[in-house]
Amino acid sequence: MKKMKQRLAGLLLAAMMAVSLSACSSGGTAPVLTVAGKEVTLGDTGASVFPLTEFEMEIPGEGIPLDKMPGKSWLSTFMTLKKDSSSYAYLYVYNPGRDEVLATSATIYKISFHMHSEDEEASYWAEDNVLINGVNYFGMDAEAIKETMTEYKALSEESDYLAYRDGKYVYSFNLDESGIVEEIEVEMDIDKSYS
Repeated sequence: MKKMKQRLAGLLLAAMMAVSLSACSSGGTAPVLTVAGKEVTLGDTGASVFPLTEFEMEIPGEGIPLDKMPGKSWLSTFMTLKKDSSSYAYLYVYNPGRDEVLATSATIYKISFHMHSEDEEASYWAEDNVLINGVNYFGMDAEAIKETMTEYKALSEESDYLAYRDGKYVYSFNLDESGIVEEIEVEMDIDKSYS
């Protein structure tokens, strides 16, 4: 009888852990990013939100991504997003559907922004052209970032790296030597067992 209770308790604990782990990697509120006036909802918006008449999009070393992506696939490299010959962001895309799509129309699951705060003229990220959930992180330090992320689960709050999770969405902040945000990456967990 005692062993049966222990097994039952073990099974119950395992079930609770499985539910807890699956809750961490699903759900959450999809981040909404505003990039140079274009709105991106991670996991919902395609890269085509950035018209090629206004933006340059390319895979480094390969040029403009004109190939089609098969259904249930993800692009293992990033695409650079440029405007007026300045890099804005790196886009990572996948095709969750069954039909082929152009890589430039595939769904954005990850986007990262890099800025050079110590050299204003070389900055890829202007002070007012990127918002994440309505927040402009340009020039913020760790304490200011922490204040904006209080509703999310902290994964790391080191002096030069902060990371937070909201269900299947992860926000990562790299800080430069002076403690100011230098790079932000926002990613949605996807099934990478796709082809």
